[in-house]
Amino acid sequence: MANERSNHQSAVDREWPVQVIGGKYVRLLARYLQKLRDEDAHGNRRLYLDDVFVAYLLAFFNPSIRSLRTVEDFSQTRQAQQHLSVRKICKSTLSDFNKIADPQRLEPILQALRCQLTRKHHSRSNSADGLSEMLERTVAVDGTFIPAVAEVAWAIANSNNHGTTRHRARLDARLNVATWLPEALVVPAVGQSESDSAIEHLQEGCIYLYDRGYMSFALLAAHYHKPHTEKAVVKSSFVVRFKPAAGNSPDLKDATDCPLSDADRAAGVVSDRVGNFISATARRTGISRLRLREVIVTYEEQGQPKTLRLITNLHDVSAKTIGLLYRHRWQVELFFRWFKSFGNFGHLISHQREGVLAHLYVTIIAVLLMYLHTGYRPSKYLFALVSQVAVGGATLEEILPILQERERQNELARQSAARRRAKKGR
Repeated sequence: MANERSNHQSAVDREWPVQVIGGKYVRLLARYLQKLRDEDAHGNRRLYLDDVFVAYLLAFFNPSIRSLRTVEDFSQTRQAQQHLSVRKICKSTLSDFNKIADPQRLEPILQALRCQLTRKHHSRSNSADGLSEMLERTVAVDGTFIPAVAEVAWAIANSNNHGTTRHRARLDARLNVATWLPEALVVPAVGQSESDSAIEHLQEGCIYLYDRGYMSFALLAAHYHKPHTEKAVVKSSFVVRFKPAAGNSPDLKDATDCPLSDADRAAGVVSDRVGNFISATARRTGISRLRLREVIVTYEEQGQPKTLRLITNLHDVSAKTIGLLYRHRWQVELFFRWFKSFGNFGHLISHQREGVLAHLYVTIIAVLLMYLHTGYRPSKYLFALVSQVAVGGATLEEILPILQERERQNELARQSAARRRAKKGR
């Protein structure tokens, strides 16, 4: 017994070699952690979800903790022992735990934080065309790949230009474009396509933005109640990028041109049509019965002309608004870049789908905590600054004054723009 106490004391005396941040977030969640004490036994060892959650949460905020091995080493330090109920989180035990983890048990924490943020968040601007209100319920959807090994059952194998086979695992994200908060991060089932994954998570009343990888009639039909019948009703709206109407990309039939306003043309809109998709697949899904809208927008990217072909079921807004809505889809791309670097997803910390899902839940919770603590919604400025923390270039405490000044400048710019709009409207 004396020897055991000595070993425990030596563990407590160990220091992590760099400053550990994020402890205040663990303390904020203390009452929720008590509800995660259900036991998962592994032989004569015991590990609890609250301890795993704490370890992953601290790993999120500390870039020096980026693998199961470093989690094991960190768990034995004085900084970690302040928050853990076990003396050591062994790599092998944690690996076993990830196989049976139940990420859904973290859902109450997510919902509680979302409620707090909902009360705190207010739209920052109001536009005459109602775009701000639309953005509040607009969700950008996309998938990304992360490196995996062949043993990961849900990994996808492909070859690069040099003939080297790579295995990658896909993550699907749904990001609210008004708040920059992830509505969901999903590990799809084995062989599940991006479109099928998106269908499973549709919510009524939302506007979904999809890239051309989601060019699926089944997905479009899923945005309606009873799409096969005369009583088809819109359940949720969408703006999806389709490939140009050539080759294997469908074209609208019996299309009617809609008049363009000067504002539409100024926004780069060159065509606005309403018609039907007529094909065997369209009829099978019910989408052939539904009148859809095609808006074509031109723009320049690095000096080169580009064209966007957008398909939508939004018929009561301007073509310009459709183009502006779709421009917000890039936010999910920015989120993925930040997510892989700072969210510890440059590689998989677990090869089990349940373990990855648990890690995803922790990442979302960490983002929500940062939002609540700083008072600022996630933005491209916050993501860029936090990425510096991820590579060890700064601490959270160092970046907050920079973020505060940036947000102050942005708020002044928003007020100035609002005054100019009000003056024009007189």
